[in-house]
Amino acid sequence: MYHYPLLSRPDFGFIRGPGPGFGNLLFPIGRALRESQIKNEVFVKPTILNLKIGPFLRQERDWRLYHNELKGRNVEDWLNFFRIKFYRKKTQFYYGQRNYFYDLEKSMFLIKNWLFTNSLEKPIDHSGKIAVHIRRGDFLKSNESALSHQIPTKWYLDTLDRLLCKVDMDVVLFSDSDIDNDWSKFGSRIKLSQNISACSNVLSMSSADFLIASRSTFSLWSYFLSNQKTFIPCGFDPSIYLSDSRNIKNV
Repeated sequence: MYHYPLLSRPDFGFIRGPGPGFGNLLFPIGRALRESQIKNEVFVKPTILNLKIGPFLRQERDWRLYHNELKGRNVEDWLNFFRIKFYRKKTQFYYGQRNYFYDLEKSMFLIKNWLFTNSLEKPIDHSGKIAVHIRRGDFLKSNESALSHQIPTKWYLDTLDRLLCKVDMDVVLFSDSDIDNDWSKFGSRIKLSQNISACSNVLSMSSADFLIASRSTFSLWSYFLSNQKTFIPCGFDPSIYLSDSRNIKNV
């Protein structure tokens, strides 16, 4: 049996149709990895490159093509990809978020190791630092406390200010948009992430001791891969997505 994360359609092997963001893509990848390990069967590496029009039209800084995320398929990977085309009855396809992290319980080390091994860009160790994830892009501007809704910059600044009163650490900003001048109040302790790809960024972000999170599955992946102390705005219920959210604090 083969286990294949079908990230979007059509899937030509070298490129696929438009699909969700990287955080949501990791759910079918994670489920396929988990099942292939449990059953000792074949995991088939997914097609990661996709072509999106939205980021171009919105003139976003990150075009989300995901062409710099994972190492390319080797010969065996390509053979497995073509095998699932001919042996569809022997292939389990995975797509969508389903039950989010509830489907991935006890699979953190498996998924993290696979990401480290396959990341095209080397992650950066941010141990002893605070990570701040500011998600803008296609997120909605509203007062709702759900996924895919922007968090005001003031909340990030106030939360970081209170945290720095308790711990003396450098801060790494992870963002898909330009950083405004309000962050200059923290001086030289503020640094921007030096990683380019989404895969290396989420791995680097997960290595920090603290996370000031966005309302995104990307932030939740950082928490899932590390169980780091995480702060998120009041009104957001992480237990909808995670079975263990004890280290997430609503502020």
